[in-house]
Amino acid sequence: MSFDLEAVHAKYRAERDKRLVPGRAAIRDMTHDRRLAGFLTDPFTAWREREPVEDDPDVVILGGGIAGLLAGAQLRKAGVERIRIIDRAGGVGGTWYWNRYPGVMCDVESYQYLPLLEELDYIPTQRYAYGEEIRLHLQAVADRFDLVRDALFHTGIQRAVWHEDSGRWVIHTDRGDLLSARHYVVAAGILNLLKLPVVPGMDDFAGKAFHTARWDYGYTGGAPGAPLTGLADKAVALVGTGASGLQVLPPLAEAARQVFVFQRTPSAIGARDNRPTEPDFRHGLAPGWQKRRMDNFQSIMLGRPVDTDLTDDGWTKYYAAVQNPPRIPGAGIAEFLLNAERLDFDIMEQHRRRIDELVTDPEVAEQLKPYYRYLCKRPCFHDEYFDAFNRPNVTLISCPAGIRADHRARSGGRRPRVRRRLHRLWHRFRGGGDTPAAPRRPRHHRPQRHHPGREVGRRRRQPVRNDESRLPQYVRHAGAGPAIGGDRELHPTRGARS
Repeated sequence: MSFDLEAVHAKYRAERDKRLVPGRAAIRDMTHDRRLAGFLTDPFTAWREREPVEDDPDVVILGGGIAGLLAGAQLRKAGVERIRIIDRAGGVGGTWYWNRYPGVMCDVESYQYLPLLEELDYIPTQRYAYGEEIRLHLQAVADRFDLVRDALFHTGIQRAVWHEDSGRWVIHTDRGDLLSARHYVVAAGILNLLKLPVVPGMDDFAGKAFHTARWDYGYTGGAPGAPLTGLADKAVALVGTGASGLQVLPPLAEAARQVFVFQRTPSAIGARDNRPTEPDFRHGLAPGWQKRRMDNFQSIMLGRPVDTDLTDDGWTKYYAAVQNPPRIPGAGIAEFLLNAERLDFDIMEQHRRRIDELVTDPEVAEQLKPYYRYLCKRPCFHDEYFDAFNRPNVTLISCPAGIRADHRARSGGRRPRVRRRLHRLWHRFRGGGDTPAAPRRPRHHRPQRHHPGREVGRRRRQPVRNDESRLPQYVRHAGAGPAIGGDRELHPTRGARS
């Protein structure tokens, strides 16, 4: 496809329009639906009854993922002893606690993504580590800084109220706990709540169904990193082809008798180029090497000049280029935007040509091609996904899906029979399991709304994130993600101050 601006726009609009389905973007509320309650159950750690806790810790940290653990680690270094982490999960890890599906891995280089590598004297085994290695490393961080001892797991915060007169947060949980803390660190993350799409017939589907973020190895057999021994005689429907759907497909294709992949919009998938860590990787690493690597990556992502790209992956090659298109001296805004769109088109053409090179069936290859601008949908990276469609037991169904109660997945006139249905990893972009969805009109620039006595938590507005200059001194937030990855070691420290 050549770069004819009008033709490109027409093609992108046509591909978009045929995928739009009224109501399909709706979020299914599972908290009050008994039929779907199983999707929210923790399959990894048994629920344990306990008595309500009354305590007055120095710090309460909402969230036991990377941000919460880093906040706790920095507080320990500062000499703070009385810390309570609160999380709805049964242990630490956050996203990596819940997501243990086959093939799960990070797609940011693990030498940067895994925190505190130098302090724990650990080097990831692969350039992009698999989920179990990440989860175990986060557990090691928690153990190193003794963060599990006073943690409250399988627990959600219902209310957190600041009292100016006492200078403390009064925090209520859904298990009757009452905590009075000097400091309250919100490190709940943004991708920890699973989401189910509104698919016709899902409520009545009689087959086995579960979400990638609640993987049932008791049914599929196997374990993280091990073959799925229970699927040899099963036909599986995989609904969704985003970042998690493309990771889980190769292990499913190797294990199941038949896999039907239901795709609405294909992802733009670049090469991951994963490989084992070289044995001599740690040789010659000077103190501070991880921070320097993170800063280098962050600078490239923000369009700042660097001498060397230490990461050299799809994020620095494609994402950073689209986010920071080159400026041409003397060019006006119209020319700048046209050049930016041409750059975007060239990158997407590279992704589409890669599919032709890897998928043998031209018809399937065409259905897998993304026709939109690069950042319209989350960019993905994988080395084995496209190869799976060359297997005789994998069928791509590229259209909105419906599910019948008789174990059949419906796609237009086709009704392949399936015994098991998997939802890939949809997530709500929310401030964690214990805070409500961001309001439709967030008040990012009205710090006066954060007044003493204002409640934060369930059924209340989510507090402003990552804008500390506008927050009063008694509330701070800690976070970790692509936008602040280069500052990951320092940001939680600020989140602990009052």
